[in-house]
Amino acid sequence: MSICRTAYYRKPVKLKHRDEAAISKLANVHLFNPCYGVRRFAIALNWSNEKARRIRNLAAITAAKHSKQHRNKTTKAEIAAPGNALTPYIEYVNPECPWDGASFNKMATSSGAWVQDFSYICYRGQWVYLAVVAELLTRRILGWEVGLRHTKELVHNALVSALSNNTAPPIIHDDQGGEYLSQLMQATYERHNITLSCSKKNSPWQNGFCESIFFTLKTELGNINRFNTLEELYEAIAGIIYYYNHERIHTALKTSPVKYAKQLMIKTAEPLTLDQPERVYHREVRRH
Repeated sequence: MSICRTAYYRKPVKLKHRDEAAISKLANVHLFNPCYGVRRFAIALNWSNEKARRIRNLAAITAAKHSKQHRNKTTKAEIAAPGNALTPYIEYVNPECPWDGASFNKMATSSGAWVQDFSYICYRGQWVYLAVVAELLTRRILGWEVGLRHTKELVHNALVSALSNNTAPPIIHDDQGGEYLSQLMQATYERHNITLSCSKKNSPWQNGFCESIFFTLKTELGNINRFNTLEELYEAIAGIIYYYNHERIHTALKTSPVKYAKQLMIKTAEPLTLDQPERVYHREVRRH
């Protein structure tokens, strides 16, 4: 066949050069998005998942992870917890095993609901609490607040921040935390004609959208104790929330939440407020 015998032993130089260029591109994306996995790399670089996985393995790049922290302490509820108003929007594949293969797409696209929750961060031996309010349709974080105590005022400030820049939703969903089942929160719900929806007890997956947000934020924050002061931690949280809303690719949306909201605004010609809510320092954080 007129092929040189030594050609059989030669390594594919062109493929090697292409892989080196691909590794460089992926490493550049990883530099600014250290928590990206295969799917987000594929979306960002317009590759297939298989190619993104292969190049990531060649580059020996792994996504950053956060360690789990547990703290069990509850606040007494002032009002009775209502049922889960989002259940009618869940599409069950197998009624005998309701959560096996259930689809939540209709919940995100048709309910018009917001979700809210708070989580905690262990910083240098003390607990710092982050409360967020997010929109299901666009996955945007609409309001948030940081404090040193998980009180009804903390979660109320996050809700007021979200309502100050956005039209009130028909439904707002949370778990059965006592901070959300307060007279203060109930008055705000009634004033804005919002229906409160609550997950069942010991069922965190029923508020899985918020759980996913907290997992992402904590992972992106990385080592919390590298910050010298609470003010530095607060600024880092503000930066991560901005990054989550404006730059980080959401796999369900194939783009960032704010960019997706802009796309919806163009399609529907409906005004959507895309500005970030006003960031207010919690008094206890400022005092420290």
